[in-house]
Amino acid sequence: MMRKRNMVRKGVAVLSVCALAAGLCSCGIDEKSEEKKILRVVTEDIFYDEVNSAAEFTEGTNSEIQVEIQTLARNKEEREPQIQKLKTEIMAGKGPDLFLLECIPENAEIEGGFLIDNPYKTMQSGALASLDTFMEKDSYWEDGNYNKTFLKAGQYDGRQYIIPMSVCYYVLPRSENIEEMTGDTLEEWLEQIRASDDIRLKQALCKFGSTHSARWMQPAADYETKEVLLDKDKWVEFSEKYFQFRKEAYEEISGKENELYFRPLNKTLLAFYESQIDLQVVPDIEGRKMASIMSYGAVSMSSDRKKEAYDFLMLFLNDRTEQYRKKHADDSSMGLPSLYGYLDGNYMPVQETAFEQWGEFPSEEMIQEMQESFREIDGAYFLTEGERALNFDVMAGNSRVTNLNCDIETEFSKIADTAIDTYKMLVEE
Repeated sequence: MMRKRNMVRKGVAVLSVCALAAGLCSCGIDEKSEEKKILRVVTEDIFYDEVNSAAEFTEGTNSEIQVEIQTLARNKEEREPQIQKLKTEIMAGKGPDLFLLECIPENAEIEGGFLIDNPYKTMQSGALASLDTFMEKDSYWEDGNYNKTFLKAGQYDGRQYIIPMSVCYYVLPRSENIEEMTGDTLEEWLEQIRASDDIRLKQALCKFGSTHSARWMQPAADYETKEVLLDKDKWVEFSEKYFQFRKEAYEEISGKENELYFRPLNKTLLAFYESQIDLQVVPDIEGRKMASIMSYGAVSMSSDRKKEAYDFLMLFLNDRTEQYRKKHADDSSMGLPSLYGYLDGNYMPVQETAFEQWGEFPSEEMIQEMQESFREIDGAYFLTEGERALNFDVMAGNSRVTNLNCDIETEFSKIADTAIDTYKMLVEE
């Protein structure tokens, strides 16, 4: 039976018939108990195929469970009322059992907003269930190779509420004829590139700095201690140096096609390169190598099926589906579902073994290089309104400095003050 978005999956028609028959011939299971067997999952439309794959596995191996998938629309007209209804249900202690949701890059917008606007505050609100009891009994967390530095972002008061499922971090893809960055901080990279004769490096830094300024210093706030971490003095000092560098490099790079970028590391990135490359992870101005979380899973506190919801969530990390496929060779459709492989592998997985499941491309050497960069990451953070607002303000400030000859220090000092005020509001609300 073909699955449909926003509809209860296969088996529901059978349940409805049984519920109807119960009043006539006492089938022995009332309608209420049948409803308890439904696991309700809310996810993004873009994740539907992967979530559906996990649902097929769950229903195929546990006849007690039926999975209902509700997808969030991409267009504003449908998405806004969906989100409003779900938020009302959640506030009333109802709603879905499980969330599998997407973040978007700091320089992008999503019409209709997010179901969870700020994951940090949602963890503090009590809307999500602690996963510690399940994780303590799950051997995956002892034997698996999940990058556990990512888990901290999904913790509050020492408990795990959210599990990151994919991340994004930037690298300098360096071939043999491009000099290696020797500094530990983004500011040291800037000084080396400024002194370099390689126009490609200048092009790469100019592009990255203006469109991903929210990554200059991250994380910018600690939502648990309610502390703003954005260091205004360091941030403004780097801003001055960066935009002075842009002005100096403008004539040199103007009109020339970009040959090099600081790129988000993903599988398709490597298609641009014919030979072996070295991947240097881009640090922030304090030397941290941080990844932003791009998708994540969480279980609702109101769920009556928390264990089943956790097991469903874990299908995206452990190899249960792969083991099942090997035991049932006739079922070639089974495989490990993921929330990083959509859009041609746009984001990075959260565990090392996932790299090895990409087959012959990339090469074994490049997979090892990707794994090495993966091990360098110091931690992860959720993108919030703070990052998006800061990124927009820097792009607008860059335009004013370039076109109106505004004073760089004055302009970016104001931007830093606004950003700090925004983060103060976010951590306190």
